[in-house]
Amino acid sequence: MGLKKGVLVTFEGIEGCGKSTQINKLYKLLKKRKIKCIKTREPGGTKLSEKIRKLIINDLKNNEDNLTELLLLFASRANHFLKISKYLKKNYIVICDRYIDSTYAYQHYEQGQSLKFINFLQKKIDNNVRPNITFFLDIPASLSKRRIYSREKRDRFDKYNQKKMNNLRKSFLILTKKFKRIIKIDGTKDKNRVHNDIIQYLLNKNVI
Repeated sequence: MGLKKGVLVTFEGIEGCGKSTQINKLYKLLKKRKIKCIKTREPGGTKLSEKIRKLIINDLKNNEDNLTELLLLFASRANHFLKISKYLKKNYIVICDRYIDSTYAYQHYEQGQSLKFINFLQKKIDNNVRPNITFFLDIPASLSKRRIYSREKRDRFDKYNQKKMNNLRKSFLILTKKFKRIIKIDGTKDKNRVHNDIIQYLLNKNVI
């Protein structure tokens, strides 16, 4: 894979799995090594997409307007992917907090949205450009809830009950078996050990 072309690295998992922590640690390491990289997130990542993010998180209610949520997510992604593709063409490592696999887990498996429709919209945006590597930080739903309760602010996704969190975890496990690019990482371990697991994998694949 190497650094002769851009690399899209995504992080996935249920709420409280440690994505933000690991993304920040990876980003700091790459910057220290003077490797061209950016970090971004979904929904969001651009000025317009961040506005859509606020609509999704603050103005929608769980399972009351799922189609609106799906379409807003893809509207956000359409604008965001312009940024992603620009940096990939410049041979950057693009580190993204959530991407298509969250759509599969949350909108398809959890909400029942059509997989065919999701793939149709995704192809319109990225023409089948998929993450090179996806790290799925796996933790039990019970640990997810404990970590979330310690947060000062919780959004509507953080407020999912333990049963729903467990169903989402199962969805990510299904995706891990379906796509070889998804690497399951034990997110219950110390954050530094998790970081080392991620770095070791990237070293083995000659990404860094």
